[in-house]
Amino acid sequence: MTSNKHIRLGVGFYPDWWSQNYGIGFGRDYYYDPKCRVETQNKMQKALYDRFGDVGLGNPDPAPKPLITFGMVMLPAIFGCEIIFKDDALPWAMPLNLSKEQCDKLTVPDLTQVSPMKEILEQVNYLKSTYGKVVGDINTTGVQNLALKLRGDELYIDYYEDPEFCHRLLNFCAQCMISLWKLVYPITGTGAADVTPMCDPSIYCVANCTVEQISGDTYLEFGLPYDNILAEACYPFGIHHCGSLDAVVKHYAKVKNLVFVEAGFGTDFAASRKILGHHIAFNARISPVLMKNGTPEDVEAAVKDAIDQGDPLTNYSIDTVGLTFGVPDKNVRIALQTAKKFGQIAERVI
Repeated sequence: MTSNKHIRLGVGFYPDWWSQNYGIGFGRDYYYDPKCRVETQNKMQKALYDRFGDVGLGNPDPAPKPLITFGMVMLPAIFGCEIIFKDDALPWAMPLNLSKEQCDKLTVPDLTQVSPMKEILEQVNYLKSTYGKVVGDINTTGVQNLALKLRGDELYIDYYEDPEFCHRLLNFCAQCMISLWKLVYPITGTGAADVTPMCDPSIYCVANCTVEQISGDTYLEFGLPYDNILAEACYPFGIHHCGSLDAVVKHYAKVKNLVFVEAGFGTDFAASRKILGHHIAFNARISPVLMKNGTPEDVEAAVKDAIDQGDPLTNYSIDTVGLTFGVPDKNVRIALQTAKKFGQIAERVI
């Protein structure tokens, strides 16, 4: 029998929602002080329960969550990017804008000896000694994401003017990501928790946040080879994709060891499922703009449409990620209620 009666619908609030509603911040202390992070996670669960406990969110008496996390900026920080921390936003890495020559001189560092990974490993020791375990992981970011932080937007020009340089840089980025995964995965046994809560955490999920900014042909030449390098080294493999999947889905179908794909709003979910194969677990994202500005009827229709595109539902989910301050509570409730009502999974005998 299937373990779930209806498909899972995730609810992810952006930091400004927490900051403006509850005064909960996600500044530098959240990432560098494990005590602060455990306390913050506890407050968040209680706040969610008080507000949305009737639809299954939160916990009135949560156990401490000994979490490690660093957003998507660990590798950029290691290479010297300035990291902007704000209470009401996710950490952001400023590009280094290195020359080609500077990029070619970069080497894969000993991650145990460089900041801020060195500090994260100290947090691991503290959390294990205090709570007996540690959960979460460190987002390795994506190959093109990291290349853009090192080279800057010149990378897009390099794709046309100097493809050989691009391949060297992208391969270097892939090797750094593999090194980070190999360091963290044995500690927690997870590789997706810091990317998306909708993926089985034991899977390695790469954050392809900027792939939508290039064409499908460009991804085929400069993205697919390095996603396959990652997928051969860190598996089973998943892809988080921001925005529409439509331009690259046929190329994602060529990624080795692929077991999960997360697609942004605007994607033809049904077509993507058919191209990837229904054996691939799939998470469909609902527009955060719709969640904030739409009516409950609009939200219900969007969730129902996503459900209708998801067959088979046994390995399908929906996410309402990026909910900013001002999103109506009624829209959150109707999204959850719609998934429960219309996303029922038919029982089957194994």
